[in-house]
Amino acid sequence: MSSVKVKFVSKKISKIKWRAKSTSVFITGSYDDDENSLSVWKFPEHSPINEDDTDIAADVEPYAVVSQKFSGCVTDLKIMSDEVLFASSSMGFLSMFKYSDERLQHSYTWEKVHKFHQKAASITGIALKGQDIATVGEDGRLCIFNIVATHKLQEIEHSDLCSLTAVSYLRHQEIVVGNSLGYLRVWDLRSSAATPSCLLVLSRDQRGVSSMNIHPTQPHILAAGYEDGSLCMWDMRQDRKPTSLIEGHSSSISELLFHPTNPDFLYTCSMDGSLWQWDASNLRSNVPKFGTPTEPISKKATVGNPWLNCDANKHRLEITSLYSQPFTSVNSLDLSGSVLIWSADNEALYILNDITV
Repeated sequence: MSSVKVKFVSKKISKIKWRAKSTSVFITGSYDDDENSLSVWKFPEHSPINEDDTDIAADVEPYAVVSQKFSGCVTDLKIMSDEVLFASSSMGFLSMFKYSDERLQHSYTWEKVHKFHQKAASITGIALKGQDIATVGEDGRLCIFNIVATHKLQEIEHSDLCSLTAVSYLRHQEIVVGNSLGYLRVWDLRSSAATPSCLLVLSRDQRGVSSMNIHPTQPHILAAGYEDGSLCMWDMRQDRKPTSLIEGHSSSISELLFHPTNPDFLYTCSMDGSLWQWDASNLRSNVPKFGTPTEPISKKATVGNPWLNCDANKHRLEITSLYSQPFTSVNSLDLSGSVLIWSADNEALYILNDITV
């Protein structure tokens, strides 16, 4: 694995995301500044050095292609396609942008999406599915939009009088929402009921949900990060208890991500200043798909999902620290090909090639 490259940008970066299907262009959003911005970054052409065009030469730095002022702090950033992206604000609005020909153009803004009466409430999370967008916020509301019919399609008000902190689509009409009390609620958008179809509670101890990510090939598996740094795996086909609870970081997990093509690997970053790679491949069941139990098998020939075996086999879960810088928060991460990027509160971007899985 190559060494970590650092790019200082003179802004605190709250979110960082690769452009869809790209390892040369990424987008950042800033926060906690007098003037925040969305910026598009690009590595110089011909910078990849291997046959797969996934690694970037050690002496090559990304440069800012274009930046656009953004009102309030960028609280979330989601990429819909290679041209369309969404950014949410601490001032309660959601904006859609289009990026093409090295130009970032504002396309549409949903104003006052989240609010307390007439005062703006911060949006805390965005989820995308097809042409639909879901947002959650500090006002305890879940809102659904469509990029074609730009009006609000649906609004669900939370009942716990607390902030919603994370949102993900399980299916097109099914959404899971986390809150600051540690509850997960599943909403069936086809139902006219005012109550969630499922309620999941980790424990009686209050530990707020800080981040979520859905398994890329088995969408019933949900990874949730919590404010105390713990990592929890939920099998959404069961509504009683998590399949595993793993004590991890010493502070809130700010973002987590399954590897998109090898989800036996998971990446987490935390407010404790660290970024970890979790390898669950050794947790796979030793029961072969075919033949007898005595026949030799490879890892790929095993059955079951290793993340559902964590509780019984935690000692075989391999954790590698990819970055650690105490006293500064790691806010966001993203992976494309074998190139991992992340951002921290020390006003720097980080790039790591050759992620080995």
